[in-house]
Amino acid sequence: MKRLIFLFIILLSTYPIFATKTTNTEKFGVINGYIKDMKSNASIEYATVSVFTQDDSKLIDGTITNKDGFFEIKKLRAGNYYIEVSFIGYEKKIVSDIAIRSYKRENKLNDIKLDLSTKALQEIVVNSDKDAIDYQIDKKIVPVSNQLSAEGGTAINVLETVPSVSVDVNGNVSLRGSTDFTVLLDGRPSVRSAQEILSQIPTSQIENIEIITNPSAKYEAEGGAGIINIISKKVSFKGASGFLNLSPGSHENFASTGMFNFKKKKSNFYLGANYNVRAYGGKRENFKTIFSGPQSYLNAFGKLDSKDKSHKISSAYDFEIDSLNLFSITAEIGHSTMDKLDKLTYEKYETQDNILIDNSKEATNDELNYYVATLTYLRKFNKKGHQLNTLIDYSGKTFDKSITNENQSETENNTYLSSIEEDAKGIVISSDYTLPLAGNGKFEAGYQYLSFDFNRDRSFVENTSIKPNFSKPSDYKKTIQSLYTTYSGKLNKISYQVGLRAEHLNREIKYDGNKSDLNRWDLFPSFHSQMSISKVSKISASYSRRINRPSSGQLEGFQIWNDVYNRTIGNPELNPELTNSFELQYNTKIGKHSFSLTSYYRSNEDKIERIKTLSAINPDVIISSYQNVGTDHGLGLEAFTNISISKWWRYLMSVDFSHYKIDGDYTDSADSGSTEKHKFSTSSNNWKIISVSRFKLSKLTQFELNLKYNSKTKWAQGEQDDSFVTTMSLKHSFFKRKLSASFIVTDVFNTADLSKSYYNNDYSLVNNFDRDAPTFKLSLSYKINNYKSVKRVKSTDIGNM
Repeated sequence: MKRLIFLFIILLSTYPIFATKTTNTEKFGVINGYIKDMKSNASIEYATVSVFTQDDSKLIDGTITNKDGFFEIKKLRAGNYYIEVSFIGYEKKIVSDIAIRSYKRENKLNDIKLDLSTKALQEIVVNSDKDAIDYQIDKKIVPVSNQLSAEGGTAINVLETVPSVSVDVNGNVSLRGSTDFTVLLDGRPSVRSAQEILSQIPTSQIENIEIITNPSAKYEAEGGAGIINIISKKVSFKGASGFLNLSPGSHENFASTGMFNFKKKKSNFYLGANYNVRAYGGKRENFKTIFSGPQSYLNAFGKLDSKDKSHKISSAYDFEIDSLNLFSITAEIGHSTMDKLDKLTYEKYETQDNILIDNSKEATNDELNYYVATLTYLRKFNKKGHQLNTLIDYSGKTFDKSITNENQSETENNTYLSSIEEDAKGIVISSDYTLPLAGNGKFEAGYQYLSFDFNRDRSFVENTSIKPNFSKPSDYKKTIQSLYTTYSGKLNKISYQVGLRAEHLNREIKYDGNKSDLNRWDLFPSFHSQMSISKVSKISASYSRRINRPSSGQLEGFQIWNDVYNRTIGNPELNPELTNSFELQYNTKIGKHSFSLTSYYRSNEDKIERIKTLSAINPDVIISSYQNVGTDHGLGLEAFTNISISKWWRYLMSVDFSHYKIDGDYTDSADSGSTEKHKFSTSSNNWKIISVSRFKLSKLTQFELNLKYNSKTKWAQGEQDDSFVTTMSLKHSFFKRKLSASFIVTDVFNTADLSKSYYNNDYSLVNNFDRDAPTFKLSLSYKINNYKSVKRVKSTDIGNM
């Protein structure tokens, strides 16, 4: 019923969409001709030809030239006209005094010749680095075209050099030190995980990435650390355009992407496809010491190899019914697989005892299929900025995962098979209303209905016997209904926005004959303000309240077999994690240089942590559980500078220093039967440095050097060691910039090791991973008609609730 109500709203808002047809027997005129290159006399395909009235310069119609450079514009009424011819890389040309009369309906023009424009090409190079990051009142906008080291990669590669974001050696992303963030695609949520989205969308299909660390009430409240919003490329100038990209790399890495776009006067069609292989390997070391009882050790050494393959096809069609009504339909289907082989030799011994050796070979195979279909409708009103945006998004995925473990010891051989089948579906319906008010004011209000349904079936076989304790289905469903309102205004030099969002969650999880329900309302206020100190300096302050709701996997209240020595158990009693976030920011420009300083504070109530404890049944096994452990606090200072040292050298630097503290308690593993609370308190000073030097070696050649350092960080039960990565990139353009080649070397000095430690009173565990490095990649990109995207009817304005 709720869905029908909002479909009804769409129908009410479409008046009057279709104009009444009128009959007209008037005969029309025609203008045609050929467009050619002035020097070579070669025909120019895809040049844009626009016709205007001579008296008031009103645009009447337009077209593009065919492969012979020919164009023809029909159905022109009697009158005086002029045409404007343009094509990227050439000077515009105007042909005036074209008369259509009843006695002269056809105008065959002489060949129109265009001259090359060196000025336009120079402007493209100069402007590309001006705004490395655009700081706005509520977000940071990162243009992907500026990220040279991300050529031929994915969204994860772009985020590696972005302030506020960290990416470890395995490509795991965190925002302000937290993995609790939401990823949106053009403002839309998805049933896919954040990591799945970021690792599968290629950089060549991304226009911008928005980093929103303090979202307003307009955005959905999920994701305590904030939102990463991917803005995709969809629309270009009139005519046909597109590009092709091939990126072979070392260690069996490969990527290819293609995009095609065709735009007419009132419609646009887009088609894109990509295929990506992401492979990596390295040495693994695990050291476990058990203190309870006789002290014993369980150490492991071996090799890990992983290969992810993904491909997808996406399409979009936009249609402008008239100047007030626009429709857009998008669709995407994708498939990915992950094959991982983990070979480890275990050494087990007690103090002064003989060593027992196990050999383990674990093969993991994942397969993901997904689809997304979206309908958006924009209804404008006569007043500029007065509009109603409506979105309906339907998505789904199937996910299959199997883990086969062969364990050989001196006394026995065992084979284990663990599998999971998941089917997920989701629908999002949203409507956003915007009303401009007098005095630079603006009122916004909206509604969102979101429903996601996850069905899982787990099974576990030891040798040939099914183990029912690990073989159980689970069903998870959540429905969230949201209402929000914001008001924006300006008082002298101060711009501000206040907002309030209300969300109602209806959550149900079923597993092993048990059922757990949750119904709750939450309120999420937000406040953003910005004051202009001078023409180039601004100071802003903001506050927002966010939430991190437990995932379906975190709520499954039964043991899950991970490998021979590790189990996971969910907690259906988990409370959501509530976040209060404050920011104060200062931005300024000094000539060609820019500087930003941001201080931030964030606290999380009912902090959710992954707690590792020894199994009471088998002390060799570690059980990971999820618990609300207490409250944490993060206080930080982030500085970003963009310096134009010379015409050929631009330097960017980001420094983030923060103090983190967490206090609370946790209980032992579920199979111990103990309810004893273990109190803890830990803190750390964390800092991150990103240094990017961009060198313009010539008009066509660029070089980039990236240095990234992350310090040691801590959490409730452990810590992660520091890491350092060096990346070098070289790019050269050919054939009037239609073809570019980039060579990228990542982790030049093989310093991006990953080391994590876990500890409590019963044990200590150290996991080390030394990834194979350096890695090499060659990225080739060819532009058709100098592809240059422009903004479409954006879902960021429709679905950002």
